[in-house]
Amino acid sequence: MTKFLTLFELDTTKLPEKPEEQLALYIEQLNMIKEDFKKKNPHLLDWGLFAGRNQGYTVSEGTEQEIDFSLLKYGPYVKFKVYPLLSVDQELENLKKLSHV
Repeated sequence: MTKFLTLFELDTTKLPEKPEEQLALYIEQLNMIKEDFKKKNPHLLDWGLFAGRNQGYTVSEGTEQEIDFSLLKYGPYVKFKVYPLLSVDQELENLKKLSHV
């Protein structure tokens, strides 16, 4: 199964104006993330928030479609950049193939 690194950033222009509504939204989304850790497809392996920032990352396993579907629920409050990851063995295999071309 493919691993994906997802970088995310809160779109502060979409947040409610009242601080108590912002706090409620943050708590709701963090609870959604906790639920995502319990799911198998895609499987959330790691999640982190960069200290002092409205940005963070996730590492997940799944298909492109599963990853996309799992992120849709966070819109329009969060923007994402998703990158597929290769393991060391996968990169070594690519380099071996390249040497035989």
